[in-house]
Amino acid sequence: MATLFDAEVVKMNKRRPNALDLRHPFFLPLWRRVVLVALMGFWTVVEINYGNPYWALLSAGIGAYAIYVFFFDFTLPHDDNDAP
Repeated sequence: MATLFDAEVVKMNKRRPNALDLRHPFFLPLWRRVVLVALMGFWTVVEINYGNPYWALLSAGIGAYAIYVFFFDFTLPHDDNDAP
């Protein structure tokens, strides 16, 4: 017999979409990763030119994180299961 607690456990096991999920299959082509990193670099320069150092720091941080994930640690979630 299913209880309310069982329904809550099923809800908790569902994967929530991440707002900054850079390991999504959408980013598999190299050109999309390069365009996103270039866009973040461009936006950092725009924010610096308009005198917004905090937004420039935020966009530079996201760009640095994107560089790390895209070019140094890019694995898709289903690739983790295939590793020996």
